[in-house]
Amino acid sequence: MEKQNLTIKISVDTYHQLRSDIGRGRISEFIESLVNKELGSTEKKVEQEYREFYSDPQNLKEAKQWEKASIESWLNYEKNKNKKAK
Repeated sequence: MEKQNLTIKISVDTYHQLRSDIGRGRISEFIESLVNKELGSTEKKVEQEYREFYSDPQNLKEAKQWEKASIESWLNYEKNKNKKAK
């Protein structure tokens, strides 16, 4: 896998603790694993929030109304665009 350099600033104490606990040459791998876990948990949170939102019948009804309005708006735009082109 291709890697990208990233420069971050941390306290000297934190750096020394990382070197002591994780070991020199393994800090990047350690930080990457923590970031990946956090990003994954964020994705799961968003998925859960969508599930909760759409489990409410009122929210589902409103979402469908917005979807219909969006489609109608787009169809009207296309219809008017084609009229102007003629």
